[in-house]
Amino acid sequence: MRERSEFLEGTTRMIMQAVRRLRRAPGFTLSVVSILGLGIGANAVMFGVVERLLLSPPQHIVDSDEVQLLHVRRVIFNGDTSVEQAITWPDFVDFSDLSAFSATAGYTNPHPQTVGRGSEATPARTVGASATLFSMLGVQPVLGRFYSENEDRPGATPTAVLAEEYWVREFASDSLVVGRTLDIGPGSYTIIGVAPAGFTGVQLAPVDIWIPIQPYQTAINGDGWKTNRGWYWLQAAARLAPGATVEAASAEATAAHRGGRADMIAEDRYDEGAEIVVAPVIAARGPRPSQEAQVAQWLAGVSLVVLLIACFNVANLLLARAVHTKREIAVRLTLGISRRRLMGEFLVESLILSGLGAAAAVGVSRILGGTIHQVLLPGVAFSDVGMSGRLLLFTTVATVVAGLLTGIVPAVQATRTELAGALRSGGRDVVGGRSKTRLLFLVGQAALSVVLLVGAGLFVQSMRQAESLDLGFDSNRLIVLSLEWNETLPAEERRAVYEAVTERIHRIPGVRSAGLTYTVPFRSSISLGQPRVVGVDSIPKHHDGGPYANKVGSGYFEAMGLTIAQGRGTEASDDAEGAPLVAIVSASMAAAIWPTGSAVGACMMLGKDEAAPCTQVVGIVENHHRLKLVEEDPHFLYYLNQGHPELEGPPQALMVGANGEPSEIIDLVRQEARATSSQIRFVSADAMSDYVELEMRSWKLGAAMFTVFGALALIVAAWGLYSVLAFDVVLRSHELGVRAALGAGVPQIVRLVLRQAISLVALGTVIGLAAAAWIGGFIQPLLFETSGRDPLTYGSVAVALLLVAALAGSLPAWHATRIDPREALQSD
Repeated sequence: MRERSEFLEGTTRMIMQAVRRLRRAPGFTLSVVSILGLGIGANAVMFGVVERLLLSPPQHIVDSDEVQLLHVRRVIFNGDTSVEQAITWPDFVDFSDLSAFSATAGYTNPHPQTVGRGSEATPARTVGASATLFSMLGVQPVLGRFYSENEDRPGATPTAVLAEEYWVREFASDSLVVGRTLDIGPGSYTIIGVAPAGFTGVQLAPVDIWIPIQPYQTAINGDGWKTNRGWYWLQAAARLAPGATVEAASAEATAAHRGGRADMIAEDRYDEGAEIVVAPVIAARGPRPSQEAQVAQWLAGVSLVVLLIACFNVANLLLARAVHTKREIAVRLTLGISRRRLMGEFLVESLILSGLGAAAAVGVSRILGGTIHQVLLPGVAFSDVGMSGRLLLFTTVATVVAGLLTGIVPAVQATRTELAGALRSGGRDVVGGRSKTRLLFLVGQAALSVVLLVGAGLFVQSMRQAESLDLGFDSNRLIVLSLEWNETLPAEERRAVYEAVTERIHRIPGVRSAGLTYTVPFRSSISLGQPRVVGVDSIPKHHDGGPYANKVGSGYFEAMGLTIAQGRGTEASDDAEGAPLVAIVSASMAAAIWPTGSAVGACMMLGKDEAAPCTQVVGIVENHHRLKLVEEDPHFLYYLNQGHPELEGPPQALMVGANGEPSEIIDLVRQEARATSSQIRFVSADAMSDYVELEMRSWKLGAAMFTVFGALALIVAAWGLYSVLAFDVVLRSHELGVRAALGAGVPQIVRLVLRQAISLVALGTVIGLAAAAWIGGFIQPLLFETSGRDPLTYGSVAVALLLVAALAGSLPAWHATRIDPREALQSD
């Protein structure tokens, strides 16, 4: 009991002593707390991202280890192996009967649906899900109930479940919301319940409204989805039955999947080796992790590097402070304080500083975390209720580790003080051996900064390469406009309204052109199979499939900014009743089918009907991308006759070409379209660049975060270099004064200080470049048309570090030239 009391008393005295020391040096304390706050805060932010993507399952799932996602791995038409989560409805029905699963659930990705009507209409993220999803996951509503299996059948009364966030945002948490009707898309739904906050099913994307999947799918697409094994639109999850293994479940599901396609396999129309992959509910651990998840893993390592740099810097500052107080330490040792007690005081002081840094880190993580979540990962739902237990534990461990890392070396150095020399010299003798530790820390900071800056440069280069990619069309001056209706209208009436909207928008100043379309680049695509061409026996297959078909109206190519290379483009007469069937092909398709002749004037038969009429090719248009930034020029076929039987239905969108920035006219375009007809419920108008930017999200995330962390590391390293050089100038004032007295001029003194700065950073740069070159091979798959060992990036970083070294050393060098030789000699 006595020993415990003495320990507590001693610890209390050490804490009070440390607090007094820190209060006497507020500038030093603020500097250290700021550096540690940034380092620990950056790690807390990135750990929150890693925890959401890689460590934690979606919220509210009971026994999440038993819930698995189902993927299809198969060889597709071009010989590549594809792993997709999408399955067909017949697959889902088959999986529901398997003994390896105690429950299965189907769902769609969140997609925007218009809620409400008229000027009050707003978009909401809607998910169609089977009624089994909620019971399979074990989630409970916070209000009302979830829909039943009887309500998840075609023809049932439409019901809806609100997400709690949507309920709070749109209905102010009104408990009487149950029983009210809500217009969602083309239908009217009765609200029956509210899901708990943070519930997103088995996905991470935010959800506003849940609706039964079967009634919705039937209302939108009829009944064909029920039996079509080629319509991959559904995603599925399953809970393993008691005693079932992942391997057994995968084997049983694979047998059912192949069995349902026995006729297709026999006709060589489907991969006989296709298999169902049963993977964890944490999608980033599955066979198809997103690029954002892969980049996040690297960024987690980057944030640890930033923390290590911050620790090096703080350790250097504490070392410098220990040297500055060396005479005081010698006096205390002479008066009887134990070296163990002295080491304890240093460690307690560093832990206090680290704790204050952690407090500052909470504010940093709040600011940076919200920005990263909203701007760089908008497709991921993050909980804002505070720090999770895992994140709190990580922050605590990071704080303690940072405190020990920053304090242990200064504590050991301080307790090794040689008393007689310290009392006699007051600290000037430390310029030699013991300053090597501080110099080693500086070299380490420079090396780690190089690694981060090289990573930033590579991702920035990737983003620039992606942004400069020629997509074939002008995405920066293009608006995609689509209409939603107050009621289900016949295709002819919807087309008529679209045509009226097109005519009205053509009159808006700033609109270059506008044209109707059936598909939209980076949003939708359709393939009707290979056409038959008169005079061509064999048509080569494209690596990426196709040809991909579209049905376009006059003005489409002008709006897209696509050039007609041969023949003609669209004409108004193409839509006239009885007009001959005509089409335009892409340059890649023309070159593949007619390599030695012209495609213009050729005759193609489209569709499976052997008696299909001839469709004449009247033009060739330049190539453009379809759905991805990285793809070979796809084969495109554009129908110009709106009544062509192979593409039934009304237009899906209107492409509007702007003369300037789309943001300048997009509101007016939306207003004019809305005013065209009372049948229009909602007008969606988006810049095409928004669709393209989604494809660049991983590079944008990498570029932004590597740049932020790299700049932070550079600032911290520069500050550390300046601090050490400035302190060394003070310690070497006697030496520099003697040099000046012996005739050394200002240039010689400046060179002496700058040489030390540049040599340290140069050594760190060489080490850092070597480490970056080694890491570059691993990061290469995440880059876009950029080498992981890009010489321009490496050279630029090296030059930047040397310039920073020169700048960081210039002020201490100037101070060195101000030393008065007489005062320096007199102080000896």
